[in-house]
Amino acid sequence: MSVVYLTDQGATLVKRGKRLVVEKAGREIRFFHAFKVDQLVIMGQVHISPHTLAFLMEQGVDTVFLSFTGKYRGRLVSDLGKNIALRQAQFRFMESGEKTLDLAKRYVSGKIQNCRVLLRRQAQTSGDPDLKTAVNRLRIALGSVQKAENPDALRGVEGAAAAVYFRALGRILEGTGLGFQRRTRRPPRDPANALLSFGYTLLANTVETAVQTAGLDPYLGALHAPDYGRPSLVLDLMEEFRPLIVDSLVLAAIKRREITRTDFFFNPEAETPPEDEEAEGLKPEDLPVRMTHEGVKKFVTAFERRLTERAVYPPSGERLIYREVCLAQARLLAKHLKGEAEYASFTWR
Repeated sequence: MSVVYLTDQGATLVKRGKRLVVEKAGREIRFFHAFKVDQLVIMGQVHISPHTLAFLMEQGVDTVFLSFTGKYRGRLVSDLGKNIALRQAQFRFMESGEKTLDLAKRYVSGKIQNCRVLLRRQAQTSGDPDLKTAVNRLRIALGSVQKAENPDALRGVEGAAAAVYFRALGRILEGTGLGFQRRTRRPPRDPANALLSFGYTLLANTVETAVQTAGLDPYLGALHAPDYGRPSLVLDLMEEFRPLIVDSLVLAAIKRREITRTDFFFNPEAETPPEDEEAEGLKPEDLPVRMTHEGVKKFVTAFERRLTERAVYPPSGERLIYREVCLAQARLLAKHLKGEAEYASFTWR
């Protein structure tokens, strides 16, 4: 799959024949052919004419809009999935509390297992006893998943495991100058949190593309409760991939100094909410920390590189790139919802 990111602020995307041309200050920056592009990700203040928008829809180019700080804004959808039978099966499945809880447990188990493997690998390298303790606590949490009798209890297990996991990530990043004490989202309060939030937005875009391709409804999930405008199924399927794709990438980028403090803007005068609260509607200039244009480009490049790495996909035994694994998992879920297969999270070994 060919994905093009447009990050040049103030640029304009125009159609020139069969080409899509990016212009800025009256000069051509780059161009590409629409037939070679599967997805176009537009970040921040990039202008597009109505004529160009119509062309993108005609060509079936999945066009996604993000703010420059990585917040999802929306996407061009030329046609909804036509597999109504699959969506009907999805809605019938989610009406069963027992089936929904079982599926949610599979998501959470996969996430905790992958978090555990990531920490175990870090512990083997560093020999840090605190990381080994965290690994053992996540092993115990895995056992608690199956004992959860309702969705709230399951979310409680997931939340407790996440707290253990993120404390351990903070331990790993000590001394890098980009670490964090706790996971903060709106707004991220430090560079590591900013990278995680941005990475999760990119991952959500990847998973939503897989969900749409598989013909599923992105707004009805099992673990994340349905809510207006919330792509619950996308959030569900993301869980197992967070440590696999984003967290491991962030750790590597920081520890290898591919991303440094020079890739961020810091605003020491920014007013942030108390530790246990989050703020909505903040402008980029209000954030305590945000990525520079160069930092965004570097991280996007690293993220796309990560998606092209290969791993063995157990159901088929094939070596697939991670982008293909996301799609394969969405299709496996579709079969699960129809009673044709058993869904299992994709996990590290």
